[in-house]
This record gives sequence, structure tokens and C-alpha cells, in this order.
Amino acid sequence: MHSYKCMRRLKTRIYVLLLIAPVLIYLLTPAVNLLLVGKYSLLAYLAFLKTNPLLWGKLTYVLKELPSREAGLLHQLVISIPNLYWDKAVSIVRKSPQSKYGDTLYILSITKPEKWHIVNLSIDHFLSDYRPFTTSRKELEREYVEPLWISGEEPVEDWRYTIYLFTYTLIYNKSDIVEAIKTIYSFVHEYLEYNRAFWHRESPVTILRQGKGTCTNFSILFVAMCRSVGIPARLVRDNSITPATHAWAEVYVEGKGWIHVDPTAGIFNNTRVYPEGWGYPYHLVKAFNPLKGWINITPRYVNGCGVIMGTVFIDNRPLENGKVSIYYRTHSGHPLLTIRTDKNGRFNFTVARGVYVIVVHYGGYTAYKRVEVEPNTTIEVQLRIGQD
Repeated sequence: MHSYKCMRRLKTRIYVLLLIAPVLIYLLTPAVNLLLVGKYSLLAYLAFLKTNPLLWGKLTYVLKELPSREAGLLHQLVISIPNLYWDKAVSIVRKSPQSKYGDTLYILSITKPEKWHIVNLSIDHFLSDYRPFTTSRKELEREYVEPLWISGEEPVEDWRYTIYLFTYTLIYNKSDIVEAIKTIYSFVHEYLEYNRAFWHRESPVTILRQGKGTCTNFSILFVAMCRSVGIPARLVRDNSITPATHAWAEVYVEGKGWIHVDPTAGIFNNTRVYPEGWGYPYHLVKAFNPLKGWINITPRYVNGCGVIMGTVFIDNRPLENGKVSIYYRTHSGHPLLTIRTDKNGRFNFTVARGVYVIVVHYGGYTAYKRVEVEPNTTIEVQLRIGQD
């Protein structure tokens, strides 16, 4: 009798254990997996419990390659999306280069799951070097499509993968370049919040993530998005001495040339808006060329410009590669523009009406000349640097 009771107890315990074992395995396996890859957290554990156990292996593989911040992003994404998208999210991340897992996760987190198939396609296109738009002018591609540097001031980071994926999801169905440009600038105008506390020049990915900035950061993001899909684009800045100092962008469209785009103000192709619509007198307007530096494009935005042409001499010989700066009224503060003399010691500035100071620095010596510029006139000047 005693033996019979013991047998019954043993069977009961085995039966209970068989019932509990799957539950224990289900509860313990995620914790063990997370501990093994050093990524355990309550959020991660809950994310695993919510997903299909068949995905746990894939999730663990992805987590192992992610920094802690991106790992948290994966957990939040898995918890927040419908069940039918779990496998797709993990598959898309695993398809991307391992070094870009975090960037891919970020793009998925700010894209509706219904459009993830476009993100998936954009990864294929990026890895095959496909750009939706191209230019026949190789110099434009070399100067305004390929470079990472946009403002000459922001940190230079390789933003192409992240910005390409995000931009492609916006313009994948746009075959007309102008329509694509308008889509991009409308997005930047609506997405970013103008906030003076975020005036620091940042990389395009940082700007996209923080969602805030001033006019220069609006323009940096817009230019990066255009370049990522093959559209030549550049950042433009006025250098007036008024409080209206501003930055915007230009894009190049074959058959039309450079087109003005202001993603901060939401203005497209209106170069006269600043002096006529806003009433701001700009003195010099320049565009940033990543290979050549700032270039003068004042006539595109100011009517009736004047030209200052000059030669720099050192001991009566033309000075090649001399540093020449132009200031408004006085030679204090930041120059409007700095350029180099050519092999004949020549330089020129195109500016609006006003009084300017031309300053030359060379070998510890300085020479300067005050010049008054009238509309539609050309002034010839000489600056001489002597050495004792």
C-alpha cells in the first residue's frame, strides 16, 4: 500500500513537472540568451516574451551586434509593433550590414510598418550603388553629390546609408526630379522644429534624430537628403551684418540650373524673397563647395552688384596664393568671404552696394584698402606688401 502511494506521488510530481517544464523553459530561455550576450534588461526580457519563440534565435543574433542604445530601440520596436511585423523587422535588420544594424533599426522605428517593404528595397538599392537620379555633369557629381561635408562647419560623418534609406522611402515613387526635391524640402520644413538652442552645426543623422535646429541645420539635412539620392545640392549663406543672417540651399536641375530652396521658411525657387519679401539687404551671398570652399554667388540674390577686382604685390611682384578677405565697413569681426589670389596675384569680389575693406595677410604682414562700391560698377584696386 505504501509503495502504491509513493508511486502515485511520483507520477503526480512527474505530471506536474511535465506541465510546468515548458512554462519554465519559455520563461528562462530569453533570460539565458540575453545574459549570454550581455544584453539583459527588463525591457529586453519583456520584448522576447512578446515575440514568437521561433524568432528568439534571430533576435539574439541581432542583439549581439548592437550597442546598448540600439538594443533598447529594438526592444521598444518589437513591443510596439503588431505581431505580423516582428519577423519582417528582424529580417530587415539582419539583411543590412552589421555596422549599420542600429541605423536600420532607427529608420524602421520612424517608418510606418506598412512601408517597411520600401526600406527593405532601399537597402538593396544602397548596397548596389543605385541612385534614383543622376547628372550628366561629372563635376557636379564630384563636387555636390559625392562629398559628405555640407556646411564646412558640421562634424564629418558617413551619413549616406541612414539618409539614403530614409529619403528613398519618401521619394521612391517620384520619377520627376523637381517633384522629388519638393517632397524632400516639404518633409524637412514640417519635420524639424526651429529651435535656437540647437544652433550647433550637426551631422545630418544627428539632425534627423534630434528633430530640431536652426536654419543651417535645416539646410544641412535637406542637402544631405538630396545628395543621397543623386541630386546635386549645396548649402548657401548670406553674410550680411544685419540680424537677418540666414542659410538656405540650392539644387541643380539639368535644363534649369541652380534652384533656390529654403527648407526653414518653406520657400521654393524665389531668390528675391529676402530683399523684397523680407526687406533684408544682403551684402554678399556664398555657397559652400566641399572641394573648393566658399564661392561667391551674390548676383543670384542681389540686383545691381558691383565688382571689386584687384592685384596683390609683394616687393613689386604679383603674390600668388595670397589670402584676401573682404569685410563690411571695418576689418573687425568675421570676414564676409576669404579667397586666394591666382598666379598673377589677381582676385575679385562681387558684392552689393556699400563700403568694404579688403585685407591681405601674408607672412606676418597685413595690407588693407577701403573701397566704396556702387551698383553695376567695377573697381580696380592694388594692395602692396613690402618686406624690410
